Amino acid sequence: MSVVNAETVQLAPATAAHPELAAELIHATEPHIFGYLHGHDMALVRRHLGYHWQQRDSLFSHTFATAAWLGEDLMGIELGFDADQQAQAAGPMIEHAMTALTEVEFAHFATWFEHGRFVLPPLPDDAWYLQHLAVVPAARGRGVGERLLGNCIERCRDAGFKRLHLDVYADNPAVSLYERMGFAVIVETLVRPLVQHGIPLHWRMEKRL
Repeated sequence: MSVVNAETVQLAPATAAHPELAAELIHATEPHIFGYLHGHDMALVRRHLGYHWQQRDSLFSHTFATAAWLGEDLMGIELGFDADQQAQAAGPMIEHAMTALTEVEFAHFATWFEHGRFVLPPLPDDAWYLQHLAVVPAARGRGVGERLLGNCIERCRDAGFKRLHLDVYADNPAVSLYERMGFAVIVETLVRPLVQHGIPLHWRMEKRL
């Protein structure tokens, strides 16, 4: 494999390929939440989120993602949408979860909706939401994530969005990247009933465009 860095990868729309790897990347952005939702079972994470990745209308679909490619190898993803797309994909996401999960697995997954909705503030109409940004271990610290994020910022400006939002747990090492790229914390959320499940303080960060 060629050396992985910001210059050697190519940014292009994601495809439905590599569903298990994409699932691992999605999980890496919010391991506390996705760990809780899946009983801290990585095999279930790969099966469930990998299924969503292959669909065209889920909140975790490849259709909302830009990928960093090294040849045919997936090196990282940036996945996001606007408020209308987010709302339209929410229903199909639940339907796909019901298809991909057993009845018991879905019942546990659905417990998130009682308190989890308080973790993530609503998205303003003039904002783009960066839901996931992650790179494979071999690409970390090599500028690939920064290139994906920079590309997202440029696309949002070109599309006329006024701001870019993302959610991140407060101790995530990616916070330093976001701050360097002009993001600032605007909301802090700590949902007490979820602390016992290992879900810590979260920040909503914003970049004005």
